[in-house]
Amino acid sequence: MTQITVIGSFRLWLYLYDGRVASLQSNTPVVVRSWRILAGLSLPGFLLAMPGGLLPVWGYHIRPAYALASLYFLALGAGLGAGAWAALRLRKNYGHPKLLMGGGLCTALALLMLAFSPPPAPLWYQCLCMLVSGAAAAAINTAVFGLVEKAWDQNPARVTLTGGAFFSAGSAAAAWVLSECLDSGNTTQLLSVTALLPCAAALAWARLPLGSVSRAEPAPPAPAKDLRTVLAFLFALLLFFQFACEWSIAGWLPVYLVDRMSMSPAGAVQLLCLYWIALMLGRVAAVALLPHLKHARMLAFSAFCAAFGNTALFGSGTRVGVVVGILFVGAGFSVIYPLAAERIAARFSSYHAGHFNGVFTFALLGGVMAPFLLANSAALWGLGVMPWVEIAGSCSVIAMILLLWLGWKVSGS
Repeated sequence: MTQITVIGSFRLWLYLYDGRVASLQSNTPVVVRSWRILAGLSLPGFLLAMPGGLLPVWGYHIRPAYALASLYFLALGAGLGAGAWAALRLRKNYGHPKLLMGGGLCTALALLMLAFSPPPAPLWYQCLCMLVSGAAAAAINTAVFGLVEKAWDQNPARVTLTGGAFFSAGSAAAAWVLSECLDSGNTTQLLSVTALLPCAAALAWARLPLGSVSRAEPAPPAPAKDLRTVLAFLFALLLFFQFACEWSIAGWLPVYLVDRMSMSPAGAVQLLCLYWIALMLGRVAAVALLPHLKHARMLAFSAFCAAFGNTALFGSGTRVGVVVGILFVGAGFSVIYPLAAERIAARFSSYHAGHFNGVFTFALLGGVMAPFLLANSAALWGLGVMPWVEIAGSCSVIAMILLLWLGWKVSGS
């Protein structure tokens, strides 16, 4: 595991550095370099997915103190909101490139703090780790959105989907690393070595000509006008409920599987990794199918997959049934994001980093706060409430996208 992480850090640095050399020698367009910037979203995905795997590491599958566990998600959400607020102000003085490098170093700091967070670490320190993780993720999100403005102008949907794929890949990597921690029993060493990856990314970003990617001129007022429309508000709510559905499973799936099916903690976290991989691959497949299938059929397929997957996941008593349920849930949830992303270009006539970063942060807060509410509900009624929460969330997502489609038809966009 240590060797793999070190090799991965070196390859990440070499990949980004080679991109800099190629861009300087062959005058590569800015849009090509921007995909290397979008790769930075894997770090927020890694950080924000940590609580789901850390709960077994911290022993919450043994002592079901769900109300205390909810404080981790609350601290993560507080760090995400405070970090976004601070990042929007810091970028004015230091610029997006320095903010991106600072976010990478803060990610390394958060991972080093988490390396020493397993019991008997106190609750306040674990919450502080979550707070720093949320702030680091927000800083990177703000910087990435600011640095891909020109690429966004050329293809908004592709930029959004590519960033989502990198984000999901980072989340899957977090689950895999934590499953290795549970298998080896050496969380401190593995997470400490994993902190080399964001350090390598920060070094690579420092060597890229990121200053040429940012815009010097002020953003036009059109995005603010778009964001005041009802459809933009519904779009933000759609992402809010979509992330809430995804992350309520991501936050509590391992503990649920250990509690209800007596799985090993490491095996349960490995299935969480499978869940993130299913989401990522489902979105890639949905992008390929968008030009060939009617969107109404894709939505119906999404609803069926989500309903069937939830039934198999929470109603099955076997590992095979859980795997089938995870794959179907991932396929169902993954379709919504591409369908919404395809309409972003039509809804947002131009782009401003702060405005769309606010929409994305709002959606992420929905993803973080859903496990918080689920934890408090489980403290009152037990983890058996989880299937009902997922069914209600899935219905909310379908209702939101139907309202958006109706609005698009009425507005003619």
